[in-house]
Amino acid sequence: MKNQGLFTLFILFLFSYSLNATSINGTLKSDKDNPVYYANVILFSVSDSAIVDLQYSDSKGLFTFDEVQAGEYWLECRYIGYPDLVVKNIIVDDASVIELGQLKFDEPTNALDEVIVSAKKPMLEMKPDKIVLNVEGSITSSASDAFTLLRKAPGVVIDNNDNILMLGKGGVQIFIDGKPSPLSGQDLAVYLKSISSEEIESIEIITHPSAKYEAEGNAGIINIRLRRDKKLGTSGSINLSAAKGIKTSQSSSLRLTNRSKKLNTFGSLSYYNNDGNNPFSLYRVQSGFIFDQSAEGNSSNKGLNYRLGTDLLINSKHTLGFLVTGSDRNGGNIQNSETYILMDGSSIIDSILVAQTLNDWDRNNNTYNFNYKFDNSAGRSFNIDLDYGNYSNDRIEDQPNTYYSANKSEILQTKNFATESSNNIKIVTLKLDYEQELLGGKLGTGIKLSKVLTKNTFNFYNVFNGTKELDITRSNAFIYDERVNAAYLSYSRTIGAFDYNVGLRVEHTTSTGDLESMLPQDNEKVERDYLDFFPSFGLSYKLNDKNSFQLSYSRRLNRPSYVDLNPFRQRLDELTFEQGNPFLSPEYASSIQLSHSWNYKLTTSISYSHTSDLIARLTDSEEEKFAFITWKNIADQYTYTLNLSAPLPITSWWNSYTSVSGLRAQNKADFGEGKTIDLTAYTFNVYSQHNFNLPGNYSVELSGWYNSPSIWEGNFKSSAMYSIDFGIQKSLINDRLNMKLSVSDVFKSQNWRGETTFGSQYILAKGSWDSRRVKLSASYSFGNSKVKSRQRNTGLESEKDRIKN
Repeated sequence: MKNQGLFTLFILFLFSYSLNATSINGTLKSDKDNPVYYANVILFSVSDSAIVDLQYSDSKGLFTFDEVQAGEYWLECRYIGYPDLVVKNIIVDDASVIELGQLKFDEPTNALDEVIVSAKKPMLEMKPDKIVLNVEGSITSSASDAFTLLRKAPGVVIDNNDNILMLGKGGVQIFIDGKPSPLSGQDLAVYLKSISSEEIESIEIITHPSAKYEAEGNAGIINIRLRRDKKLGTSGSINLSAAKGIKTSQSSSLRLTNRSKKLNTFGSLSYYNNDGNNPFSLYRVQSGFIFDQSAEGNSSNKGLNYRLGTDLLINSKHTLGFLVTGSDRNGGNIQNSETYILMDGSSIIDSILVAQTLNDWDRNNNTYNFNYKFDNSAGRSFNIDLDYGNYSNDRIEDQPNTYYSANKSEILQTKNFATESSNNIKIVTLKLDYEQELLGGKLGTGIKLSKVLTKNTFNFYNVFNGTKELDITRSNAFIYDERVNAAYLSYSRTIGAFDYNVGLRVEHTTSTGDLESMLPQDNEKVERDYLDFFPSFGLSYKLNDKNSFQLSYSRRLNRPSYVDLNPFRQRLDELTFEQGNPFLSPEYASSIQLSHSWNYKLTTSISYSHTSDLIARLTDSEEEKFAFITWKNIADQYTYTLNLSAPLPITSWWNSYTSVSGLRAQNKADFGEGKTIDLTAYTFNVYSQHNFNLPGNYSVELSGWYNSPSIWEGNFKSSAMYSIDFGIQKSLINDRLNMKLSVSDVFKSQNWRGETTFGSQYILAKGSWDSRRVKLSASYSFGNSKVKSRQRNTGLESEKDRIKN
């Protein structure tokens, strides 16, 4: 691998020291002096009674609030079956750590049978601006990955092409630790699958981002928070996992943190090796012909992810930070397909197309972030982020196509192809954010400047007797240059039981897509220049201690991914291919949502969204026998969504979390020539997880999800799909060592199916993947406790989610 030198750099980084931060610590005990863990611990500000932060006690009853500003606070600790525990008169001044000591609950209102008060960490947190899904410690999530875990998030659906949808919409922005990924499509899926579940702490779902966030991502933002050790001095963890299904996978990771009064250094290093299996079939009727295709793909990929950062505390007001992240991944895929060709209405086979696609790829991503933060602890702060990212993907592919007679006794024709493609994307961003207390509230403003340059080359070869000949009619280069200049203004304030925030973001975009073919062609350059305004609004009302309401509105856009603009053709076989569209326009979405939270547990929301110029993946026809997938803007999409989420303890040893989302989606478009789309679907998806605590530090987890029939891509109707997972966990060595054994998709039910009629073309597609696997993982933590690295966002945000390699 190209980054092997980072192994040495990673091991040597611990010579440094780390940052001290003001924190409030305490330990929760039951009336019988047993630890109370995963209780709600809420920090309130005395000045306005607002919620400052919400945390959960850990397995030893410990809790920590970090980076608390100077002021006066009180705590409320809540746990089912016990009266609320209130701690008043908490004064934060210049002390670096405030120790509250042991806090003991009064005698429970309902007698509990277990000696030790225990519960699984609630899967869901409802916060003013987001929903947080806590996955750290989940048994069935072990030996898994970030991509698979997204299925557990409320309202999130992943289709059979690995596209991520939220509340029925595409255009989701994926962030990693507050830093948006520039990847999309298959490359995003490959990267997320390389992040071990043992490295993930939580998944944040932000359906209506404020004006401070980029307008990119009309469905909202999903932020994957990686684990950080809450340790003093040197601390870390080692994770090992393996899974076996039809194929196998393994992963390992090392995470380290070291901090002192002036310097904090943190990093992680992970390696994965994953093999996959993907059978599918495609039945197509077009121009009087039937094409009955069956195929199976077998993939193998491996790679290294690394992360290394440092924060330097110059003094109490000024902090400098530097962060390097990257990945080095390579792999390949062998796909064999067989297509029976016959006339429509006839059972006599005309010919059989046998094709094999062999590809090898190499993906490398590197990002660098410099951060400066000023905070005077009196309501004024200033933040600068300077980012550079480089993303490359090199791919070679061979594809022999052989036509046989009906009984395969005679070769009718051979057509062998080969391709070489290279994709390189460079991103530079500068982001400035300023906040200032004003008129009893907080004023925020900032700017962001970004430049993206992507260079793509595609060489197509005809292969004769093993010799490749460049086909200049099918080879080209595509250069895409984009600049986005943005500014925003926001204001938030609390008045009694009401919190409100208003914001406006302005973005000016200029872009040029230049297709440089070896042969002259028309429409070689596409230039765009547009100015957009994106208002946002949020209002929350706290009726009482148990009930709160929130109303939010936002307007957002979703720009085409960089490669979806590229007109290169990627082939499944000679008759089927995928092609980008350089004439795609951005899609725009306006949405409004009303939500209610009861007791910080039961959350209900209803929302409406209208998307214009929806970017959709469509299957279309070309000439008599060719079919292709491309991206087009269809006229409109209307979605109505109802979501219900509830983490509920059932008994002292049985806890549950359930999320239900209902959706009405409608797609409409008319492309002429009889090619229309008018689909309406009433659909819902359910996720439920149940945890059982057993004697001897054993715990059991049962979880599952169900997706009802829905609309897939722009013009497919998809069938229902579900999955059931089961796992058991054993904690050893004072909870430092955790062993987990689980089975995913117990009934092998993750089988997808979709059909469409578009013009004169009918398609029925179905398939599955290597979803049923037995997984074993081990995680060992070491070091002291209670301090963590600074969570830091960067400026390299929305640009990253639009990259496909």
